Amino acid sequence: MRQWRLVLGTAISVACLVLLLARVDLAAVGASVRAANASWLLVATPLFAASIWARAMRWRAIVAPIARLSRSDAAALVVIGYAANNLLPARTGEVVRAVLLQRGHGASAMAGLGTIVVERVFDGLVLALMLAGTLAVAGGTGLLRTLAAVAGAGFAGIALMLLLLAIAPRFAWAIIEASLGLLPRSLAARVRALVERFLDGLATLRDPRTSIFVIGASVLGWLLEAAACWAIGEAFALPLAPLLYLGICGAANLAIAAPSTSGGIGPYELLASAAAVAFGASTAAATAFAIALHAFVLVPVTIVGVLLLWQRHLGLGTLTTSRVPNATNEVRA
Repeated sequence: MRQWRLVLGTAISVACLVLLLARVDLAAVGASVRAANASWLLVATPLFAASIWARAMRWRAIVAPIARLSRSDAAALVVIGYAANNLLPARTGEVVRAVLLQRGHGASAMAGLGTIVVERVFDGLVLALMLAGTLAVAGGTGLLRTLAAVAGAGFAGIALMLLLLAIAPRFAWAIIEASLGLLPRSLAARVRALVERFLDGLATLRDPRTSIFVIGASVLGWLLEAAACWAIGEAFALPLAPLLYLGICGAANLAIAAPSTSGGIGPYELLASAAAVAFGASTAAATAFAIALHAFVLVPVTIVGVLLLWQRHLGLGTLTTSRVPNATNEVRA
């Protein structure tokens, strides 16, 4: 199964990169890269680091009902998870983070996955709003409008479902039990145990004050990343207003919201470039910007994540041996 995920992810990456590069003069892209002002990295780096910190503090708040994490532990686990996502296909880093939460803090790994799903839903809603708001002001292509509409509707639907599971558990369990009745009894019992643990990770949604903090941290984190995108755009002298980078950041990250390629390589560059061109950048400059932006997002996080693994006396094998937990090996706090 893992081999098929790797093959599929690689195929998607290659196809997207071919689409990206087939429509551009590679010599012009190279010229844009050589002309870039690298000093803007001094602006982009602290902005991006602050965006990760904001999201780490958000996850710390989400996970509080099942595990008490220090700020440094929360940040470390988030960065390790991001690094695993960059190295492995199908967003495997989410499983890695949940398993490390279980090993280090005794929390249920399935509950940990529940907290990460909450994270991803808030991310998707904020990104869809960023893209849709930019398109409403600046216009855009049919592809970007479709992406905003589909992502917005999809994440809103998932958010409503999770909210129902969190605040109306009896009604939700009636639906779940009816569904489990279709399964063989032994399998239904195992699935029921996993669902119970997963729902533990949704406890944050029952607390209005924590939910408000999570929403605020989500918005802040993505605004900071959009600001980092702006700084990289300035390095390439893109003729774009700062607010347009909200749409670029939204499009690029929504393109990799669904599990697919390692690090989102291919889809990220394709949509970041498409958004930049739609908002007024030249194709060559937009392509160079998109490639550089993704490298800026991927490389430092991956390096720091691997170093944090070693600091915890864990090897790279930890990333590849983590498995989705089952009902028989779950450890509860």
